[in-house]
Amino acid sequence: MPDIAIVNIDKREVLDSVQTGHGYKMKEAIGNRMPLDFMWLFAHPVDGQAAPPPSSVVAQPWYGSPASRVPIGHWAGDRVLIVDEYCGTASGNLPQDLIHAYPAADPQDDVLQFALSQLKHVDMPGYERAEDDKLFPSDRIWIVRNHTEKWFARDDALVNAKHRKGPDVGTGFGLGDFIWSQIGGGMNGNECIGHRFDVTTLDKAKDKEEWKDESAKATGWLYEFRMENDDVVDCYDY
Repeated sequence: MPDIAIVNIDKREVLDSVQTGHGYKMKEAIGNRMPLDFMWLFAHPVDGQAAPPPSSVVAQPWYGSPASRVPIGHWAGDRVLIVDEYCGTASGNLPQDLIHAYPAADPQDDVLQFALSQLKHVDMPGYERAEDDKLFPSDRIWIVRNHTEKWFARDDALVNAKHRKGPDVGTGFGLGDFIWSQIGGGMNGNECIGHRFDVTTLDKAKDKEEWKDESAKATGWLYEFRMENDDVVDCYDY
């Protein structure tokens, strides 16, 4: 059983890091690039284009049955959090609406066990970005938006220009790592656990008064996350 899981509260789904092939522990999942892969769960194609279907290639999990892949953007705007073996009980970590959806389950169960035993297991889209990608082009500025607190962070502040490839990165830490750090995968005190995130282009936020540009703060948060995980930096070839 993994030591971590990523929970979608609204869709009642769970990503099992072992089942997706990323390892058992937090550091192992980060080193195996799970945050980069799961960024596609939050990404919107440009100009209202439809997201492609999930990859039909299903990896054989390290244990259990294969989970169904979901489309790009499947988790965009949903409440999401990372839980681990040290979080405590389900009742102390999960919203009551999620707890009440499983009346036969014990809310005093460990939150990780509750998530893995009660929620629907899914796998990531398995999207591989093309060099000249029409859905996720490199000539746009991409942002992570926090819908709960109405702020965004720009990729040209978070990621070195030579590493940026649309919302993805060629190497190093990227937008997926930033979301990961905010929803419980970091220890920097800036987590937005259970908040609603998505990845889109800057035009979706600029000139709208309700959105605040927090790129400067976000750069510091991502730097702290990198320093906390300096032993996996080599795995990212940063």
